Amino acid sequence: MAVERAVIGWPVHTSAATFTGGSWESSYPVTNAGALPLAKVARSADAELASTQLVATFPAQRAVRALALVRHSISLAGLVRIRLYSDAGLATNIYDSGWVDVWPVVYPSETLEWESDNWWTGKYTATEIAGYVWTRPFWLSQAYMTRAVKIEIDDTTNAAGYVDLGYLLLAQGFQLSINPEWGAKYGFEFNTESQRALGGAEYFDRRPKARVFQGVVPHMPRDDALARHFELARQADLDQPFLWFPHPAETIHWLRTVFLARNDDPGLFAIASRGRDEVPISVKEVL
Repeated sequence: MAVERAVIGWPVHTSAATFTGGSWESSYPVTNAGALPLAKVARSADAELASTQLVATFPAQRAVRALALVRHSISLAGLVRIRLYSDAGLATNIYDSGWVDVWPVVYPSETLEWESDNWWTGKYTATEIAGYVWTRPFWLSQAYMTRAVKIEIDDTTNAAGYVDLGYLLLAQGFQLSINPEWGAKYGFEFNTESQRALGGAEYFDRRPKARVFQGVVPHMPRDDALARHFELARQADLDQPFLWFPHPAETIHWLRTVFLARNDDPGLFAIASRGRDEVPISVKEVL
């Protein structure tokens, strides 16, 4: 079986786009989908198809291959359609995803009990997705020279009566030539604070925790190390976001492993051998 290599959704073009279309609350305009913080969401006026759509237009063509709906509130039954255009007037369509599940099937029916709430759908349950920053990634088969991106969301039965979108990531993206070596670490950076009362009891102020990943690619071709990862560190620094998509083929774990990330200081690159460099990777989730 071929090893599926990690994807990094960078360089990111979202900040260059102008956001229009759909019908969005005046206090939560569609332009919020093009900027951070994630908590400052774009919120549709209702859940109707005509409202839950948007168009992101670039001032010039940009290469787009990686996309993600970040901190969305689309229900388990929701669908999304992505179309890319080579012109600002949406006349020349160069990519169409068709209507696809926002929450893909992740469980084969034979792995679930008949009594399970998700036996018929094979999708996550509402309990399983609670507590995550919901992110739906896309890694296209190629990069498309794109002038405009149209996103349509079909979630008319959303119980809230509207759809939220914290950020729409639009990026060129690249796939690692070599994955991090065995022993790479992942987990959480906990932010919950605790205090101890005089009697010894502990009290907690629970706060959102960021997912993290730390690893090393020990023998990456030097051209990749410098042209991609060195430039990612230089240009994105510690403040600019990108998509961390470590296992594109593991649909069942996208909810757990894919997130909008920033660099966390990983230390220095190293010259491993002739034409090969050691590349450190350390990323932290944007909350």
